[in-house]
Amino acid sequence: MHRPGCSRRALFRAAAGVLAAGVGTVGCASARGRAGAPASSATVQQVPFQLYFPGAFQTTSSRQLVQQFVDQQFNARRKGIRALWQPSGNMSGVVAQILAGGPAPVVLSSCCGDWPVIVPFLQALDGYLQKDNIDIAKTWTTRQLAQFRASGHLLALPEDAATQAYVYRQDILDSLGLSYPDAGWTYEDAARIWKSCTSDQGGRHRYGATIPWQPAGPFPGLALLHGFGGGLVAPDGTTCLLEGPGSVSAGHWVFDQIWSGVGTNGGGVPAAGLKTGQIVFSQGADPTILWCVENLTGGAKWDFLPFPAWPKGPATIFQSNFYGMNAVAPNKELAWELLRFAAVDTDWSRFYMHLTMAPPALVALLPEWETLLRGVAPVLQNKTLKYWTEPALKGEGHDAYAFFKYDAVQANALIGATWAEIWNHRTGVTEGFGAITRQVDALQVSAAAGPPPPDAAQRLAANRAASKKFPSSGPAVATVAPGL
Repeated sequence: MHRPGCSRRALFRAAAGVLAAGVGTVGCASARGRAGAPASSATVQQVPFQLYFPGAFQTTSSRQLVQQFVDQQFNARRKGIRALWQPSGNMSGVVAQILAGGPAPVVLSSCCGDWPVIVPFLQALDGYLQKDNIDIAKTWTTRQLAQFRASGHLLALPEDAATQAYVYRQDILDSLGLSYPDAGWTYEDAARIWKSCTSDQGGRHRYGATIPWQPAGPFPGLALLHGFGGGLVAPDGTTCLLEGPGSVSAGHWVFDQIWSGVGTNGGGVPAAGLKTGQIVFSQGADPTILWCVENLTGGAKWDFLPFPAWPKGPATIFQSNFYGMNAVAPNKELAWELLRFAAVDTDWSRFYMHLTMAPPALVALLPEWETLLRGVAPVLQNKTLKYWTEPALKGEGHDAYAFFKYDAVQANALIGATWAEIWNHRTGVTEGFGAITRQVDALQVSAAAGPPPPDAAQRLAANRAASKKFPSSGPAVATVAPGL
């Protein structure tokens, strides 16, 4: 039975209540505001900026609620300015706007594969953080920030603190007479339990688990590669690591799960089969908690688990959603105020976790997040929410994506093509990983010796020209990017 307080409507009511009551801030002057939007005027400057917002909330009511929040908490205290939020993502479109000199957002927000696209157009943030005396070591974890550094500069701030976790159907384990795994379960435990859950009945296959192991994507199972002592890309971005023994061992273990029908590919939200019982364990990203609250109803018994420990220790996927500043924004100080509102101050973070159930990026708010969720959704009262954030705090999370320095698009295509060959049994793991390594390494050498791709050169030239057109009172613009 669906418990009271677990619906999306209830979440909207809770978020609206926060909005009506006002959101308290801790040591934050830039986000304080009085209720009410600024009076309309022909002289009001409208400033577009992006806030990270899950696709599940792209509805008229949710958009209105977010803009109302921005009006009350940011716009009301700034005469002549009205910040207009936009959904995150579409960095290719944003780059096109920047190159065309159009009204691109001053704060940019996205995730995952958009990072190398937008890096050349991001403003270095080190000086702004120092100027405002923001202690980054106490605000975020080292690994949270590591994924957003390039050429010695911090170019973005994390949107959340979540690592990925597993959701599993305890009621199915009960029916099979299987014990629940404990938090210290290993990859060997996982393989045994997942195999015990796998079955074919009446033409319906039941998978033991989803595994983050993309068949045709450029960034396959990075956490698992690290967990086996391997990796995809060397720290300098110029060498492929797939031929190493750790990576090959990870490949054999995971592909064995997939080829035997025990595992299937997993993405950012639990597979629909978890709801129907066709999948017993499913991993997911930050929208997962809300998905579970809405979908695992009708008497389903379930809980969360961390990723299993791999041969070299615990490793999970670290969310790579980010906020950055448009390097060619005409008014850098206003852009920084908006970026700080989105990524540093507590008002938006509190409102966001009320609305979406996603963990906030700010480490200090994580205990408050757990308490809040248990109050908003009674179904979460006894769920082990710490498995979403504990690995992040322990430094066990690894970037969801990794990029090669030179000609990244072609490198990714090479990886994806051979990965699919392995997936479809047309080549073996050892042979396939060796072929990927040789092809990508050769590409990196040839690309490093030659000129950058025309589109990359054009983007860099436009970025530098635009930076001179709009000189910054803050730190210098970083123009070195992965793949360029």
